[in-house]
Amino acid sequence: MHPETPLEETEQRLMPAPARGVAVAVGLTAAAVLLLVVTGLSVSPSTAHQATADAAHASSPIQLAARLFLAIAVIGGLASLGGVLARRVGQPPVIGEIMAGLVLGPSVLGSLAPGVVSAVLPATILPHLNLIAQASLALFMFTVGTEFDHGVLGRQRGVIGAASQAMMVVPFALGVVAALPLFDMFAGDSVGLVPFAVFVGTALSVTAFPVLARIVQETGLGGTRLGSLAMICAAVADVLAWCALAVVLAILRAEGASGVVVALSLTAALCAVLLLVVRPALRTLALRYAHVRLPAPVCLGLVLGLVFALASITDLIGVHAIFGGFLAGIVLPREARALGTMPARLGTFNQVLLLPVFFASIGLQVDVRFAVTHPGVLLGGALLLVVAILGKLGSAWLVTLAGGMPPRLALGLGVLMNARGITEIVVLSSGLSIGVINGNAFTVLVIMALVTTVMTVPSLRLLGLTRLAAGRPPTSERQVIATGGKELPL
Repeated sequence: MHPETPLEETEQRLMPAPARGVAVAVGLTAAAVLLLVVTGLSVSPSTAHQATADAAHASSPIQLAARLFLAIAVIGGLASLGGVLARRVGQPPVIGEIMAGLVLGPSVLGSLAPGVVSAVLPATILPHLNLIAQASLALFMFTVGTEFDHGVLGRQRGVIGAASQAMMVVPFALGVVAALPLFDMFAGDSVGLVPFAVFVGTALSVTAFPVLARIVQETGLGGTRLGSLAMICAAVADVLAWCALAVVLAILRAEGASGVVVALSLTAALCAVLLLVVRPALRTLALRYAHVRLPAPVCLGLVLGLVFALASITDLIGVHAIFGGFLAGIVLPREARALGTMPARLGTFNQVLLLPVFFASIGLQVDVRFAVTHPGVLLGGALLLVVAILGKLGSAWLVTLAGGMPPRLALGLGVLMNARGITEIVVLSSGLSIGVINGNAFTVLVIMALVTTVMTVPSLRLLGLTRLAAGRPPTSERQVIATGGKELPL
């Protein structure tokens, strides 16, 4: 066991009073479900907007290739620079990458120098940039799936499962309620009130596991009780969020109640086949042929084939393609030595080249000027921001406080769970692409994701929950942090 991830050593100390923690978690979950039931009885699922459609423009293949190359070079370069600058000020790189997109988009250059933007990013290449973004999302979800540890819950799986569920269901329920008065302002065309509210609830309940992992590492919390609990709860919440998103997408894409049932049934059947049949079979093959090393082109073809095949299947079923990418990562066994380092190399390539283009493209679609100059949009965004923060902080604080954690550490867990980052951006992008939310909602929700992510590290410092020297070894059987000259157990 490596010292930076001593989960077995810390799991018995995650919640000193697990029975009370479970009781509060179950109580909060029940209250949230009751709130959802009451809300569902008071709204009509038939409320919807009218649809509109835009036509695409064609372009010469040579001109298109040249413009696309220029756009990717400019966007990728600025996104990489933004990521470096963000890291230097103690923030996740995704913040700088999205800010680079904001500079290129209507919020800055789009209003100050529209000619420059139209020259670098003409309308003819936007669909092709979107294609690259969707491919990078599928690969990103594949990486998330491969990094998910099925045994991470340890012996306290019941307690952690109940706590993670409460930390998602409570902000989900509050988000559903907060979405009701914002339907006319933020819903997409031809979207009913119920799927819109459910999507907003899902967006507000997300915790970004990849961003949280980096924050825990860079603040010196890796291996501590607080860091371990945050990582485990975020991993469980991530899976629950993708499942909730799959349900929302199935509802939106299906025609009528029967279509929803069919889509969800097919999704459940696909997951069962992959997890109970395909994954064990692949693990057996991986162990049997562990001595075999396939050529790099063959490895690349097999991995990409698995990712895009499952992405295509889930898209045909009526669930977003990114869910298929996630399933591909779950199914592929870590023991597949025949593939060598191809899965990790593919993830690195995507993270370095393709994913920054996606995050920068998110900023291109955000018009902060419009939100600032329209009080209704600004107030709606402020409401969602407050609900998102209170839902995560409140549920995490109550559950872990009842579970025996000190109040300051319980609040620190809420701060960590409040970081949304990459996962939130992916969810919002999916919602915008299928039309469940409009540009106004997308703008304020992206801002919400940025704010909740940016505030994480400063809030931890304010609470005195960051270690003064990241390289300092822990004392016997306890991790410590430095706060004002005092050492407090974490």
